[in-house]
Amino acid sequence: MGGRRRSRRRSRRPAGRFVHLTGDLAGEWTTPPGYAEDLTWWLDGGDREPYFTPEPTPAALRFAAFARSGGPSSPAVAAMKEAGMDLLRDTEGSAAFVASARKGDPAGALCYGLGAEATARLPGWFGDFLLTAAEVRAVLPHAESALAVTGPRRTEVLARIDAWMSAMSDAREFDARTLLDGPLRVLRYAAASGSGAVGVTESY
Repeated sequence: MGGRRRSRRRSRRPAGRFVHLTGDLAGEWTTPPGYAEDLTWWLDGGDREPYFTPEPTPAALRFAAFARSGGPSSPAVAAMKEAGMDLLRDTEGSAAFVASARKGDPAGALCYGLGAEATARLPGWFGDFLLTAAEVRAVLPHAESALAVTGPRRTEVLARIDAWMSAMSDAREFDARTLLDGPLRVLRYAAASGSGAVGVTESY
């Protein structure tokens, strides 16, 4: 069955870390099977293996599964993601960015486009993050270095995003430029307005 995956980011006034939701949800962190091995592979050159020939290669399928796995999880994380989605539903303008694709994963496409080294400078895990206003200011320079690319580097990143979305989704006319520029726009807005920021991905 087909689905749609969305990556959403929003600037918001910091109000703690959803403590009222997570206080009674303490528990062990869990990670998907093979998480450590996949992370090591991705960071040690897996991002530069052939992904499309032109069909998706085993490397492309491995990374897609890894990016969608959600990383470390717990009931508290699930509660925070749900609360983050509630915040995002009514946000518009410069404070928000949404990317969606039928049978696709915009967050995975962005990270493939950037590569492992640049992706490691972004907050959170493949589109999921929760930042206070102070943390936004701290991570913004790193996000700028990863996302505010120009010249041949920008051309390369956009081409890789296009390749991913063409092969791994039904969104043939997906706007790679919006995906590259949108997250940084939200983080800049949050830093300028003294807000926190939340990013959430979802599949349905």
